[in-house]
Amino acid sequence: MKEQLERYIGDLNDETWRLLEQLLSKQTLKKEDILINEGEVCRYLWFLEKGAVKAYENCEGEYRTTHFFTDGSFITNYMSVISKQPSDIIFKAVETCELLKIPYNRLEQLYNSNHKLEHIGRVMAELQFIAEFQLRRLHLTMDALERYEYLETRQPEVFVRFALKDIASFLGITPVSLSRLRKYRFDKK
Repeated sequence: MKEQLERYIGDLNDETWRLLEQLLSKQTLKKEDILINEGEVCRYLWFLEKGAVKAYENCEGEYRTTHFFTDGSFITNYMSVISKQPSDIIFKAVETCELLKIPYNRLEQLYNSNHKLEHIGRVMAELQFIAEFQLRRLHLTMDALERYEYLETRQPEVFVRFALKDIASFLGITPVSLSRLRKYRFDKK
């Protein structure tokens, strides 16, 4: 994880890494395990070392896939973490997952004593904000074909690691429409 973090924030000195390492604990999820359930307050930040997780939420009585996470991703419901309100998003493992988890309250306590940790927290919040903003724009400004092409270029692993019904849900179309769209894309090539 140290190398992954350093990609985002630059070099971590030994003292900062030791403090952060003390907060980390390993967590393993089996396929189909729930990481965060609807109605549960999120209290952690996770780093997905290995595996795949989908996020979905109830939209007018229908569960819609909203996010895909794969190796090297940060996962949290930042809104729930910050507001201490129950999560409206469910995070579920679609493969066996190995994660590192950080209790947010303990990370927050260390912010005053180590500004590099405060920087890490800010970077994680910024990454979450950017991801959410990109998803919002994706769904507001692109049609299903453009969203499909976006996934193809930005997250091609999604097509290998996640069920087609989840991809269709994410795109806002039915599995039958996704089949037609995939055929159209294949015929176009």
